[in-house]
Amino acid sequence: MATLYPVQDVFTRGEISPRLHARASLDLYRAALSKCENFVTLPHGGIRKRGGSYFVGEVKNSAVRTRAVPFIFSADQAYCLEFGDLYIRVYAYGARVGTVEVASPYLEADLFGLAYVQSADQMWISHKDYPLKVLTRTAHTTWTLEDYEFDDGPYDEINDTGTTLTPASYGSFVPKMTGLAAPAGTVSSSTGAADAWVLFDKSSKTVSNVTGGTGAWVQYRLAGSAQKVRNAYWLQATGAAGAATDMPTQWEVQGSNDGVNWVTIDARQGETGWSASERRYFEFFNKAAFEYLRWDFEGGGGADSANTSLAEFAPNEDGDLMTPFNLTASSILGINGDAGFQTSDVGRAIRLYASDGRWRWAKIAARISTTVVTIRLYGHALPDLNPISRWRLGTFVAGKYVESGSLYEERLAFSRRFSVYASATGDFNNFATGEADDDALEFVQAGGGQANDIVWIAESDGALLIGTLGGVRALSGSGIDEALTPSSFKNRRSRTFGCAGIRPVDAGQSFLYVTRSRRSIAELTQTSAGRFSSEDIGQISEHIAKQGVVELAFQTDPDPMLWFPLENGELGGYTHQPSQEVRGMHRHRFGGTFAGSTWAVVESAVATPGQNGVDDIWLIVKRTIAGVTKRYIEIMTPPFEYGALEDAFQVDCGLTYSGAAINAVSGLGHLNGQSVDVLASGKVYRNLTVAAGQVTLPGGATATKWQVGLPCQAQADTLELDVGGQDGSIVGRRKKVAKVILSLLEADTTGLEVQSLIRGRWEAVRMPSIVAPDGKARLFTGNVEVPIDDSWEGQGRVRIRHVNPTPCTIRAFTPVFDAEP
Repeated sequence: MATLYPVQDVFTRGEISPRLHARASLDLYRAALSKCENFVTLPHGGIRKRGGSYFVGEVKNSAVRTRAVPFIFSADQAYCLEFGDLYIRVYAYGARVGTVEVASPYLEADLFGLAYVQSADQMWISHKDYPLKVLTRTAHTTWTLEDYEFDDGPYDEINDTGTTLTPASYGSFVPKMTGLAAPAGTVSSSTGAADAWVLFDKSSKTVSNVTGGTGAWVQYRLAGSAQKVRNAYWLQATGAAGAATDMPTQWEVQGSNDGVNWVTIDARQGETGWSASERRYFEFFNKAAFEYLRWDFEGGGGADSANTSLAEFAPNEDGDLMTPFNLTASSILGINGDAGFQTSDVGRAIRLYASDGRWRWAKIAARISTTVVTIRLYGHALPDLNPISRWRLGTFVAGKYVESGSLYEERLAFSRRFSVYASATGDFNNFATGEADDDALEFVQAGGGQANDIVWIAESDGALLIGTLGGVRALSGSGIDEALTPSSFKNRRSRTFGCAGIRPVDAGQSFLYVTRSRRSIAELTQTSAGRFSSEDIGQISEHIAKQGVVELAFQTDPDPMLWFPLENGELGGYTHQPSQEVRGMHRHRFGGTFAGSTWAVVESAVATPGQNGVDDIWLIVKRTIAGVTKRYIEIMTPPFEYGALEDAFQVDCGLTYSGAAINAVSGLGHLNGQSVDVLASGKVYRNLTVAAGQVTLPGGATATKWQVGLPCQAQADTLELDVGGQDGSIVGRRKKVAKVILSLLEADTTGLEVQSLIRGRWEAVRMPSIVAPDGKARLFTGNVEVPIDDSWEGQGRVRIRHVNPTPCTIRAFTPVFDAEP
């Protein structure tokens, strides 16, 4: 029998499915393992023991499920949010931020159904059963959660019933005047015109000859020294033939609180070419309140420079500060499925098409009855109080809330069922649809012959990706590099898998998302402009994702890696560097136990930029501690590389001590009663028990640097290597391994053990020179031979494990075995 030395120096395919354990003909086979637990596959080819997890704190209520959510303002200002039952807490860089806690409406059962999109200091949080909320950070310790106020839209379809809505007020702080001082306030002018009040009589058929010349001013003073805010107005020319030329062509709008000192709040020039009865509308920014309002104009009088006249001057009142007024429906038909106004309509937008052919929008302030609500009117004042037959109610109400969101081309976009709603460009509050390129838009997803619900939307290069139950579609401008606008859009179907309602992640050159079954992960890549395709990245490791994917978190540094909690409590890992053909899955079981499992349950995972340039992986981990369920927030530490052994952190739910030499450390109350491992100034202690929050080194030993936590054991099982026999494959033929040769990098060999797949005895790596006389471990780089006890039924497969709280990187593995000819 010939002795064979098949080297395996690449593990980039990670742990592959048991269905592939006999597929030695596949190229990936020689880069795979049958088990890769608590090891990560490296882009360089080897495997490295994962870092431990650092204990941050216990969640507010360990009895209920909790979710972690990232809040990333910038690369050096990143937070992890603890979303629990009816609250949000804030963490940053391994610690809670003060005592910050924000009350929230979200129940435990709905936490993993929340979707979120963030821009700078704001995060919009959506769920189909909750009104849209916005979480705002105004300072490191100042956070607020409020209802998100949509300005003007989006809306349901236009009313097609006979129901009319009648307003009780114009939305102007100037009432319908019947004289210079009636019914309230005072109208005056620089010319003393007796009919100046006609400009405010709400009638386009009456005309005021304000002045016999080309310039003058007209003002209105509120009664009782009241003060109001205005930010819009409209003017109407007279309807008489040729009289439109008497309209002013430039003016200033001014405000005052004493009638002496004036502030210009709007100014216009070049307003020429008026036609008979023409209305022009003007908006401006203003937040100051004034008692006096003055319109100071010039350029009127027409060709003869005589008799400046106009029909109407209609200033508005700022909607936010307006006293609400009644809006009365003629019936309940067409309102909330013919049920009429409901209490849930409070805060809902409503659009009104007035007699001047212009839409206004209002917000419902209170519900009086099924036919009466009070409203605040925004924008321009109404021209009259006639019943309005064309109206639209706001879309987002109970049972119809948005479900997911994204940013795209300076628009804030949300989805619900089959529709996508995108704000005006650069104006995230404005969802009023229009025809201009920068207007808000609404898109109804109805392509592919299927009406599949949208479960997420995400921004990508050149397209807004729409994940549906039936697959991924791309919404973009109609031309190459053309912006998405109300009049320029295309919706392309791609050959992709149906999607689950789990937030996808941007992995650099591609997107990674969970398929509809939640039992596999797909990679979405762009094949051409606006076209995408996807493949199941976990097909070769299908048994891992089939445990059920909970959520996704992508880490870019130190290695590109996807992390995904599984329903069985394991944390799935996937090393993702497709440009180097590195695609390997691995599984991670965290120290501790819960219920019937021999490992802790990872319930949530998110990635944020860390302070040292390496991404932080935040975890929420559930364990049974002293018979009680505990949920802890932990940070998975970076894997050890190129450092001092004393600094290696290879324990779970652990803490670090650095200072004077001591025999015992305290502050470990979160691990009371648990068996822990300790790396104390480079010396390994295993199976010590935490009592009263303290652990003590045996024999009176002391140490200046401690790493204390739950044991983290890593294991890798090899496949049956096929090196080729004289008459074909040797897969399935009997083999017997005499020894293995391991190529190690910075590994503590005292914790490294090897075992035959068949034999039950673990063989330690015995290298006495690596352990110092003081019993401290030393890191070894190089090759080491380990003889093992094997049988002919072992098929040349071995198990490798590392049990100490110390580093271990395996660059290559060579079994030395005899095989049947």
